[in-house]
Amino acid sequence: MGSRVSTINDWLQIQIGGSEDVKKKKPTNQNRIKSTKYTLLTFLPQNLLEQFRRIANFYFLVMTIISLLIDSPVSPMTSLLPLVFVIAVTAAKQGYEDILRYRTDNVVNRSPVTIIKDGAEAIIQSQNVGPGDLIVVERDCDVPCDLVLLRSTDPHGKCFITTANLDGESNLKTLLVPRDLPTVPIDEMHKLGVIECESPGTDLYSFNGKIEIAGSEGRVLPLSAENVLLRGSRVKNTECVIGCAIYTGMTTKLQLNSRLTRNKTSSSETYVNRFLIFILVALIAIVTLLYFLKRYNELFVIPKLTYLGPAADGYSVKQFLQDYLSFLILFNYLIPISLYVTIELQRVIGGFFMEWDTELYEKETDQQCVVNTSNLNEELGQINILFSDKTGTLTKNEMNFQQCSIAGKKFTYKKTRLEDDETKALIDINKFTKDQKIFFQALALCHTVQVATSTPPEVQVTNKNESNKSGPAELYSMTDITEESHNSSQHSELNVSNTIEASVSAHPNGGNAPTTSSDVNPLLIGDDSYLVERRKRPQVVKRSPNFARSNKVHIVAAGEVAVGTIEQQNGHSLAGMPVQSPHLMRPISLQFQRSTSERDLPQYGETSNASALGHRRAHSYGAPNAYLSNPVGNMTPPIGGLLRTASATSRESYAAPIFTRQPTLLLRAESQRRKNEIQQTLCLLDYQASSPDEKALVEACAYLGLVYTGDDDEVLRVRIVPPHLDYKRPINNNKNKEDCFNRLHVLEFTSDRKRMSVIMRDDAGKKWIYTKGAESYVFPLCSNSSADMVSKTDNHISDFARLGLRTLAIARREIPETEYEEFITSLAQANSSLENRKQLCEECYSKIESNLDLLGATAVEDALQDDVTDTLVSLQAAGIKIWVLTGDKVETALNIALSCGHIPPDAKKYIILECKSRDDLLVHLNVLEREIVFGIGQECALLIDGKSLGVALAEAPKEFRNVAVKCTAVLCCRLSPLQKSEVVALIKSSNENYNTASIGDGANDVSMIQEAHVGIGIMGREGRQAARCADFAFAKFCMLKRLLLVHGHYHSVRLSFLVLYFFYKNIVFMGIMFLFQFHTLFSSSSVYDSLFLTLYNVIYTSLPILFISLTEKPYTEEQLMQNPKLYRKNTDNKALHWPYFLMWTVFAIYHAVVIFYFAYCVFSFNNVILNGGQTAAFSCFGTLLIWAVVIIVNLKLWLESMYLSYWYIATIVLSILAFMVTTVIYNVINLDYDTDIYWAYNNLLASLPIWLYMFLVVIASLLPDFTLRMLQKAFKIERFSIFPGKQRKIEMRKKFESTYL
Repeated sequence: MGSRVSTINDWLQIQIGGSEDVKKKKPTNQNRIKSTKYTLLTFLPQNLLEQFRRIANFYFLVMTIISLLIDSPVSPMTSLLPLVFVIAVTAAKQGYEDILRYRTDNVVNRSPVTIIKDGAEAIIQSQNVGPGDLIVVERDCDVPCDLVLLRSTDPHGKCFITTANLDGESNLKTLLVPRDLPTVPIDEMHKLGVIECESPGTDLYSFNGKIEIAGSEGRVLPLSAENVLLRGSRVKNTECVIGCAIYTGMTTKLQLNSRLTRNKTSSSETYVNRFLIFILVALIAIVTLLYFLKRYNELFVIPKLTYLGPAADGYSVKQFLQDYLSFLILFNYLIPISLYVTIELQRVIGGFFMEWDTELYEKETDQQCVVNTSNLNEELGQINILFSDKTGTLTKNEMNFQQCSIAGKKFTYKKTRLEDDETKALIDINKFTKDQKIFFQALALCHTVQVATSTPPEVQVTNKNESNKSGPAELYSMTDITEESHNSSQHSELNVSNTIEASVSAHPNGGNAPTTSSDVNPLLIGDDSYLVERRKRPQVVKRSPNFARSNKVHIVAAGEVAVGTIEQQNGHSLAGMPVQSPHLMRPISLQFQRSTSERDLPQYGETSNASALGHRRAHSYGAPNAYLSNPVGNMTPPIGGLLRTASATSRESYAAPIFTRQPTLLLRAESQRRKNEIQQTLCLLDYQASSPDEKALVEACAYLGLVYTGDDDEVLRVRIVPPHLDYKRPINNNKNKEDCFNRLHVLEFTSDRKRMSVIMRDDAGKKWIYTKGAESYVFPLCSNSSADMVSKTDNHISDFARLGLRTLAIARREIPETEYEEFITSLAQANSSLENRKQLCEECYSKIESNLDLLGATAVEDALQDDVTDTLVSLQAAGIKIWVLTGDKVETALNIALSCGHIPPDAKKYIILECKSRDDLLVHLNVLEREIVFGIGQECALLIDGKSLGVALAEAPKEFRNVAVKCTAVLCCRLSPLQKSEVVALIKSSNENYNTASIGDGANDVSMIQEAHVGIGIMGREGRQAARCADFAFAKFCMLKRLLLVHGHYHSVRLSFLVLYFFYKNIVFMGIMFLFQFHTLFSSSSVYDSLFLTLYNVIYTSLPILFISLTEKPYTEEQLMQNPKLYRKNTDNKALHWPYFLMWTVFAIYHAVVIFYFAYCVFSFNNVILNGGQTAAFSCFGTLLIWAVVIIVNLKLWLESMYLSYWYIATIVLSILAFMVTTVIYNVINLDYDTDIYWAYNNLLASLPIWLYMFLVVIASLLPDFTLRMLQKAFKIERFSIFPGKQRKIEMRKKFESTYL
């Protein structure tokens, strides 16, 4: 990388702003990503190498080479042309897919990126970004490489991002500018110093580095993961940030985590390979037999036939190779070369059928089924065990606050009130006790929720009567929002489709305001030239103090782009202000409209002609079309109507477009007096949380009257709004109280800590720590004085868990000043350490999180997915055992499992908890197995926690697996993502060869999904990482039923049919060749012309089997959905077992014998069969045989098919006609290349005996097939097996197998 990056002891040193040596040319393509497999130079050799790893392809390559080296009995083209065709089709498919990947890479690599160069903005392609470059990333834009955050428009140096592309989580995360980083002008940022950091790694959540500040006597600032923006993350709720590139291109953490996983193969390929080996062995046996028979004839028969001349020298090596290899080439068509390419086409087109299935399409989210791995289509019909996540998969991950425990008492949440479970009394905020107030105050403070205000895009709302006033129009904020009684709730609802009361703000000189672009990057304007007084923010505003937006915005008609002017207090526009460079002005070519999390209000007393509020956003580089919102035209609501519209398109999944339960979005009708007073629409609060649980708790507090209105300069504001104000009182009665708390520290939630804490300072100057987390982690932190409280709360939590609710414990305590100072000192030391920083910080956290006073607990409901019960019950009826792997506690998971049908209601439930040794676990397993063995017919369910499962996986994996697979349902709780994948791997290692599938929706399910034979992802609320890594993905869990029972069944039947038929038709084809050798003194002569050998698999028999392998339906879709037991017919690849293969082989041999000897008899007894009275030539014999073969193998396919359509019948007819047409054309051309069939086929077509022969041979060949088919239907024989007792013996052996008893 030139002088931009140097490496010292595996640590990178990166100059901020890049190297100052202008003489050295900057390397290019340092940030280029590559997902392609090939290049122009490597495509041909690499692709050929991959294809010739297949047995059939390699075999035909060898045969082609041999046929070129020896005196081949048939033309080498008969091997070469099919091989070239198959290789070319496969190469074209793979090359096209690689071209698509190349184009996708170029879209990313050539996307524009804004950098700071020489103190000014410059736009370059993403692929040309290098380490050390200063990158500008705007709101809603993706981060182009891994950056160290150096500047943010947030006044406190924060940057809010989402990492759905990295870890699948769509919640907001907070990053920080390094502490104590000096603020320098933009044109001086390249002189900040040098970043020293560790070499690139795969861990997304760790980073160690430091900044050596230039010119400050070796001053060093520590860097951690909270200072780094990773590629794949997206900036949210922060207008603009600047960072220094550290890891680029394929060294970014995203790319290092995007390594290609192992290729999954279908279990059917195992059977295909077995059949191929069987045919290969048979081929060697046939060739060897024929060779020795030829040697016998040369020694004892040919010498007696003097007219044949002397026999060849059979003892020479050359003659041996000539004879043996000639037979090998003659019979190479026993190996079906086109089988692979046909299977590949069938899978790809079958994948399209699944994607086009309207039953797997969700209209609400416009999501269709996605097939990422089409070579596993048939595996969907082979699933024995399904591993499922719970949260977001079986449940919707939509949280609703239900109950709580406060000071040892249980309460039920009733929207605006609490109901005491003992007295059934309804309590509102006016009647809250001190404990209840403290509890909900803790919920309103202990979180990291962000508040974003949103108004209709580019809409200015004014009061017509006050349009000439200089002050701003009156705005009703959350102070004025009160809750009506339940009796008036119906009256409060308004139609969201009603329009907005708005009017165009008049320009001072008359007409509309001018529209000029003035979207200037706030980070790129110097403090001296861009001094704007910080504006008043009634809601949370995340921007720099020097950032200003337009106060004058007009409504535009549809199709226009609304822009405004930034004005100063004296009315002069920003255009008159000095700027550093013309590059500072944003181009308006990428403008679009959207709501942001900011809304600027003019200061009271400012001289301004603006009479209303509004905001604008000119553009955002790289923002996808999904963030575009439609323009809002002039609309007029009913008189007195209130409307709030949500900016849904740009929100994450935890901030849905319409929240019908939030007080921040309440559309309510006020009394007539208030309707007359309200002159503007209410601005909505949009909560964006790090988890749905956290969001649900903050919303519940707001319903009860403790409205969290956001944080301003780390000052959290909680407004207390009494729910029942007398309508006769004025709205602004100043009775609503607002509490302010200064947030000092946030101790973030981690999967290890299972809790989060915040340290606050209240109005009285006291410091408090509030802690919220899993009760198993919070209870040990509580003081001894809370022991009785802990006991009562723990009982309540158990009650909540039995109802299937998710629980959290809440605690707090006051922090003395001396203890706080010690905490600050120790935390600063821990953060400055480059080694063991995380461990040192955890120790600091654990010291401050101690001796807490327990306040209570919360219970949140996670709603079940649609039709989840029907889906699970149907899958169990289909013979699929379901294992639920979750991180929830046993009680919660058990209730969900019972309510969703995972565990049958009458099943025996055996729970294994807290096992610490192998002996303890084996005791439990022995008892459980006794229950299974002696409780014959009784369903049994196993529940095990993470600790016990850890012992099972480490010390007794086989014993646990052998017992667990006998249970009807298994529920594993408190598991880590790694444990989930280990459980799947354990089941896969069984000798029973279980076919496993895993389904999940979050990033924590990725390892489980990739480990299973079939990975299924749900495009859910936790992001798309699971869907991207899965083999199949769709929107809802209930779609799994159709995917497995219908598509899985169909694909299994179709592939089995395709494979067996391919071997059948080639055995018929070569069986005739084998019989022919006995009548030619084993001369290795071919009975077929080379044309027939070349086109047999390519044209004559390929189209019908491909068509029926895409459309075959033994049962209708309705039958498969209503009768899940039909799924069991194809599991374990039953249709590909040896009995069925041998049955097809027997029929193939029979058909070959009938076709050959019927024709032999016709030609032997009287070969004067032609219409003109002349004898038939040898070429007529071979042509007659191939004609009969083409007709019979196609009719056999018709006979075996269940789903007949006109198109299918047409393909059969066309295949036969294709043979006839090509043969007619070929036999009228006197080539004399291989065998002379000049006019032979025309003579056959004109011969009546030949048509009679064709009629008789078809009947004789297919009569047994037809008879057997009718007998099966008459006696309702489901399956035909040559070995009927084998499976029953296996089942009996399993039943009486010894156990661990």
